[in-house]
Amino acid sequence: MDLIQNITDLATKIAAANGLDLVDVEIFRAGKRRVLRIYIGKKGGISVEDCAKMSRDLGTLLDADNVMQDENYTLEVSSPGLDRPFKTLKDYERNVGNLVRVSTSEPIEGKRLVVGKLEAVNADAITVDANGKARSIPLDLIMQAKIEIKLS
Repeated sequence: MDLIQNITDLATKIAAANGLDLVDVEIFRAGKRRVLRIYIGKKGGISVEDCAKMSRDLGTLLDADNVMQDENYTLEVSSPGLDRPFKTLKDYERNVGNLVRVSTSEPIEGKRLVVGKLEAVNADAITVDANGKARSIPLDLIMQAKIEIKLS
């Protein structure tokens, strides 16, 4: 099993046990050290305590199982941020009720950009209420979807 998959499997279990979703895993070099960056999320947002608990639990397990093979590393756990594009079905599910911006590869009712409230998600499509009109958008046509941030 490759390193990323091994870490993803461990992090997914720990996140689920704490009521969190694993959003992404990144590993990269920073000088002589490796940086292991874990992104977590949950409906309503994550707290500093969520990040700290995930970091403690995952760090303990990584070290006990010697997953990083005695290599120096830094573990970072954080939120993916509001403007990160959705990558998984869980990202869509977590954002039901929020305002989203969706770009499509083909026009949906004449438009390739739909901005509205994410109303529903299933395995094949999402439903977005754009100005009082519900639009079903097949997942395989979505090029990018993310939270639409409105500044007051």
